[in-house]
Amino acid sequence: MNSIELTEEEVWVRKELEKLYPQLVINCQKTLGAAYSKHGGDLLAVCIEFFLNKPIATQVDAFKTGKAENFITFMMGMQSKSGSSKFYTEYRKHNEKQRELYDNYDYSYMESISDMPEPFDDEVSELMQCINEQMEDLNPYEKMLIQERVIKGLRFVEIADTYNINYTSLSSELKKVLNKIKTKCNHLR
Repeated sequence: MNSIELTEEEVWVRKELEKLYPQLVINCQKTLGAAYSKHGGDLLAVCIEFFLNKPIATQVDAFKTGKAENFITFMMGMQSKSGSSKFYTEYRKHNEKQRELYDNYDYSYMESISDMPEPFDDEVSELMQCINEQMEDLNPYEKMLIQERVIKGLRFVEIADTYNINYTSLSSELKKVLNKIKTKCNHLR
């Protein structure tokens, strides 16, 4: 069996890392929060591995200048937030894309969940909000055109019969109204 011989500097760095380890665990708990119990050990291991893969001069300098803790903690933050980091791709991604299924659990309620609206479906987009505001500023005739043709979807013939208005003027007036709204809300498209 081959054993790897460590230089004096490498031994020194590992002893310093051993002293720093309890604080790194605390920093990892603060970085991950509630996810620490699930991913804490993995994140810490990845970041220490990255640190130990740095040139030995960088490792020694980090400890001598007191920056090793900040350096490793910074890596924890970056690794935990990135969606393309080694930590994410090797540890978190698999767990986030999976869920446990239990043999003895009744999943029949899942059918009713599919009927539920998506979150934020009832919120009005900025574009729709702008259109609604512009509709408030329209005169009654223009509001009627939008209401009958755009919202209710009535044909021009039906609108012309209901309100006794010339069919051709309905079409041209609606185009003007829609263009007016479009120009005022175009920046939100």
